[in-house]
Amino acid sequence: MNFDPALGMGLTELIEMISRGDLAAARVRAGSLLERYPEQAELWRLTAICALQQGEVDAAQGALERALKLAPNSIESLCNLASVHTARGHLDEAERALRRALVLAPNHAAALNNLGSLLDARGDYHGAADCFAKAIVQKPDYARAWINQAAALLSIHQLDRAQSSARRAIALAPQWADAQFVLGNVLSEAGRKPAALEAWREAAHLAPGNAQFHYQFALALGEHGDFAAALREYDACLQAAPEFWPALSQLVYLRRRLCDWHALPPLSRRLLDGVDRGAAGITPFSLLVEDSTPAQQLACAREFALARQAQIAPLETRLAPRPHARKDGPIRVGFISAGFGEHPTTLLIVELIERLRGTKLHTLGYATTINDGGSLRKRLASAFHEFHDISAQSLEAMLRHLRDGQCDILIDLDGYCEDSRPQLLALRPAPLQVNWLAYPGSLGAPWCDYLIADRFLIPAQQREHYSEAIARLPRCYQPSDTTRTVAEPPPRKLFGLPEPGVVYASFNQSWKFTLRSVARWMKILKAVPDAVLWLLAGPPGSGADEHLRGAARAAGVDPRRLVFALHVPHAEHLARYRHVDLFLDTNPYNAHTTASDALWTGCPVLTQPGATFASRVAGSLNHHLGLDQLNAASDQTYVELAIRLGQDPAALHALRERVAAARDAGGLFDMAAYTRDFEALLTLMFKTFERGGEIRDLELTA
Repeated sequence: MNFDPALGMGLTELIEMISRGDLAAARVRAGSLLERYPEQAELWRLTAICALQQGEVDAAQGALERALKLAPNSIESLCNLASVHTARGHLDEAERALRRALVLAPNHAAALNNLGSLLDARGDYHGAADCFAKAIVQKPDYARAWINQAAALLSIHQLDRAQSSARRAIALAPQWADAQFVLGNVLSEAGRKPAALEAWREAAHLAPGNAQFHYQFALALGEHGDFAAALREYDACLQAAPEFWPALSQLVYLRRRLCDWHALPPLSRRLLDGVDRGAAGITPFSLLVEDSTPAQQLACAREFALARQAQIAPLETRLAPRPHARKDGPIRVGFISAGFGEHPTTLLIVELIERLRGTKLHTLGYATTINDGGSLRKRLASAFHEFHDISAQSLEAMLRHLRDGQCDILIDLDGYCEDSRPQLLALRPAPLQVNWLAYPGSLGAPWCDYLIADRFLIPAQQREHYSEAIARLPRCYQPSDTTRTVAEPPPRKLFGLPEPGVVYASFNQSWKFTLRSVARWMKILKAVPDAVLWLLAGPPGSGADEHLRGAARAAGVDPRRLVFALHVPHAEHLARYRHVDLFLDTNPYNAHTTASDALWTGCPVLTQPGATFASRVAGSLNHHLGLDQLNAASDQTYVELAIRLGQDPAALHALRERVAAARDAGGLFDMAAYTRDFEALLTLMFKTFERGGEIRDLELTA
């Protein structure tokens, strides 16, 4: 067979054009060559590669069919055909093409790698890792297979092997940003946060135009406390991809955390505009502190839920829910959380879980974060009938563990809060799934059946903005730990507080402080000149305290009248409330656990309920305590009441006595009654399901 030098030169030229991305010219050159050499399978294959990279899937498939007709045993053409099927979403056809290639060449490294990638996309991480390992045996310097193997091993939580594979890929391709990024993911999952930060830093450095790399690096910088660098990385991310909505969400949230409001108005408007346009990737939790409506919050949550469903779609067929097998005995209620430790969620639920041991429910706790060694974790572990630490497991192993527990009801205590696992809930570990407590809003998710609330939290006019069926308690939805004691604190002067003088406080986290809330506080301080405002200190190195002092100065208030409290153990923090005359709540995200703490110590909470769930929690606490007069109807009412009380020490004293009396005599902190109601509500929920009834709103009457 005579070789045509012109054909060889043409093929070489065509490959070079494709390599440098000159696809349009390559298509023209391929066309001219095909006119002369129409029976050359490789020309048709290279034409298909050009078409596929240009997004012309039909043309790519047609060219590959011609190539395979001419050369039916071409491994490369079969691999390319698999890519075309994958682009169409036809994964079964893609897998058949690759397996056909491997029948012809069982040790073909690229085909093995491609099959591994396909299995990975289908959620078969064990099968994927096996394919990548076989590819590596055939080609030990195959960096792509090494990093693919690392990602698959990460998915099945084989972290030591995953790290070794990622480091081998980096050794083979030191300038490859993808390898550094995967290494960072592995190190982060292994709890090696500083090392993960450095890997993500290198990824962002090697690929400055990659928005995802900047975003992940920014998240890590924020967690590490390097807030200025995190802001720069979010900006870099948005410069690379202006509509990378997760970055905008986190940028706005971080600026709120730093009380750095000067650049916020346009960013907030842009975020809300994105919600109105149906933008994907906006994080629902970050929206709760914006001036958003319940309708916007639901729309954002629904988009977020759709994205989570898309992520687990490859797993759904293989891991579809089994028919629920009822275990003999009491109703089995699981509680899953990343907050089973020194966390606000545990502060609220620990006594309830202890009391549920004496009911007809069987409780199971599932912790998705590692044991922090604290006393609350120990109390919870003893309180549940069964307690499982699943933090070191892969998603699939977690799912299997939960299904093996045969929960009749699974209560998600995280929703969309930090470290939550919506993908796990989306795979339906239990027949009934419930959103409760930590996330103050609707999940907008088809996998969530009920939201536990109360009538104050979700008034009738807002009901349409919640996708779940509402299960209403006849009392405040929030439990509490009434076993906690409130010690006598050190003298005021040790905290930098005046003696005498009115002490207002707002011990909310800094990200809840909006310009609206701060403006109200400054009006109050100007009208009550002997008063101070006691706040929790912002994150170290954040500049949040300085920004707050600057806001006071700009309002004509001496910045020294803002007193900042350091973070201390919870028992010591509770004692501080003995020195507080009035707690000034924030909008649009209220004090939740913090409001419960204040009221438990006898400290009145002044709040202004809004339209959203997050803005009505403190109001619900006041309402169920019989103190609706502390639920202001407007900013003006809020300010006027705080001033009137601040100017009348006798009225403040009487109010504190009333709060203390209501705490002891009212139903808000009656945990025995709360436990009975909670048990009754869950029992009603499950009995309705067991009878085949529809998922619908439930209301337990007092």
